[in-house]
Amino acid sequence: MNLFFVFLGTAAWQDLRTRSISLEVLAGGAAVGIITCIWKERLPGEIVLAMIPGITLLLIGMLTRGLLGEGDGWFFIVSGFFLGWQECVLLLISGQIFCGIFGLAIMVGAQIGTGRENIRKLRLPFLPFLLPASLWMVLMRMI
Repeated sequence: MNLFFVFLGTAAWQDLRTRSISLEVLAGGAAVGIITCIWKERLPGEIVLAMIPGITLLLIGMLTRGLLGEGDGWFFIVSGFFLGWQECVLLLISGQIFCGIFGLAIMVGAQIGTGRENIRKLRLPFLPFLLPASLWMVLMRMI
């Protein structure tokens, strides 16, 4: 899980700064993830199953003509090397919850009068919201 946090932190930082995830970060994460799969002797079917959330995100991104970032889908595909399918789905849903709470706070702030009236076209990077979601998952596992 520690290697996954390095991958997540790097990808989230890059997504926050540039609104994209470089091929180098994805390829590096995939290489480390494949080595992790070999080390843990994970079955190929188990890995492919864990990649389904990422594949789904890529398909949604194609159907919506890019409203959902392609990098998010590739991130979750690579995450399938590190996490099981339940963890990938939980991470995706938890990240959406954190992103939704933040988006709601921005909308309320705009209504109160923070000077950001045109929030309809605001695009939020998704991966930074996976950081608190993954920490929450680790805490829940410890309890």
